[in-house]
Amino acid sequence: MDNDSSLREAAVASMAEMFLSSARGAADFAAFEDAAMAAGHSMMAEAMGRALEARDAELSAGRPAGLRLRDLRERTLATEVGDVAFSRRRYRDGSGGAVYLLDDALDLPWGARVSPGAAAFLVAAGTMASYARTASLLARRGSHVSATAVMGCLRSAGALCAEEDEAAAESLYSDGVVPDAERERACLLVEADGTFFSVQRPAEGAPRRVELKAMVAYEGKVAEGRKVRRVAPFHHAVVGTAGELWSQGVAAMGSRWDLSRLERVHLGGDGEPWCSALGAWLPRAEVVFRLDPFHVNRAILAALPDRRLAAMLIGLVRDGGAEAAVALLKGARDLGLARGRTGGAAIGYLEGNLASVAAAGPSLGTMESDNQHLYGARMDSVPCGWSEAGACDMGRLVSRRESGRAVPRMTRGRSATPRRRGRREARELRSLERGGARASEVVQSVGSGYEPPHRASVAQMAPVVPLAAGLDSGMAF
Repeated sequence: MDNDSSLREAAVASMAEMFLSSARGAADFAAFEDAAMAAGHSMMAEAMGRALEARDAELSAGRPAGLRLRDLRERTLATEVGDVAFSRRRYRDGSGGAVYLLDDALDLPWGARVSPGAAAFLVAAGTMASYARTASLLARRGSHVSATAVMGCLRSAGALCAEEDEAAAESLYSDGVVPDAERERACLLVEADGTFFSVQRPAEGAPRRVELKAMVAYEGKVAEGRKVRRVAPFHHAVVGTAGELWSQGVAAMGSRWDLSRLERVHLGGDGEPWCSALGAWLPRAEVVFRLDPFHVNRAILAALPDRRLAAMLIGLVRDGGAEAAVALLKGARDLGLARGRTGGAAIGYLEGNLASVAAAGPSLGTMESDNQHLYGARMDSVPCGWSEAGACDMGRLVSRRESGRAVPRMTRGRSATPRRRGRREARELRSLERGGARASEVVQSVGSGYEPPHRASVAQMAPVVPLAAGLDSGMAF
């Protein structure tokens, strides 16, 4: 520790001398700051490269038997302090495969041109700004990447999120394993709604808009001055089916709230069948569906040109008089006080959802704001179109950002392409054959290397069956 302190003090003293020279020639503090940042990042990048080469030499000295040194290979990574260039040793193992001890030790993804830290920065910034703008933000730190590279980082991160979400849903609904949770609540508030975004270069006759299905769960609302804040909001969004949204959303939600302790859910939506389908995915909780007040109010306002009359009907619905409001709306239509088409649509909308209009329960009605300020702010404000996969990736990443959920990082093992893995397995088989074993006698490595005995899948059953079995058997405790 003392040695580390001495090294740090020496480095700081050397940098101070360099920065002093910059301060003497700077026209103002901004110029001094720019010069100091450029010099500091340049030194850090070079020092990181030297440290990596020194670490590679250490690994070489203690390398396992059977590795043959082949050559030195250069690598450059765009990092948060600039481009870091270094050389490391390449070896051949007994089967003829390439081995990089340094890359393996630091879990560097195969073929990556952007460091894990810089990739995480690009993903976080890319959920708030365009790809080009995000690339320019990293350039301020010294590394230059293209907008296409930024998009690649977000697409890769989105794919990892999808993989994690799907695995969580599989574990919960196929295996009945309830995840460990951070907290317990007997009652939660959940809202769901869809929002549409433009499709990039749609095919002839194909839809020009894609729907992002989104949900938010929270514990309640608290007043902070003139604003109201939701407590512990948890977001999830996908471009996909209702089953994908709810199965993955509930499974991920289970890492925050103990699903075995959840007794009641107040669910808000716009009346679309998928919005009210949550109950199928929470078999042990009572789910009470309520029509989102935003959609009720919008339907009434669209039907009545007289704003005072519309306000009266909205108040009547809010006070529990939905049937009376429908009767008044019909009377207004008959008297010519309501618009013909929108008036009829509002009547049909309210009559079709009477049981869920102004149902008793806590205040909801925040989902439209989410769609506008979370998803729309990024996906509509920057003029662009989206592929279905790209929109889904962005929805997952934005929802994780707002929920405080970590985005999985690409590992070296995950980054190996199917072709690379196939070549490795083929080399291993050939090596074993040379040792006397025939390929037909060799069990190829698949999966994670361990399967619990007597494991049976119940994936073909209704999704509530394995989850209920897990809850009943005490797997949540």
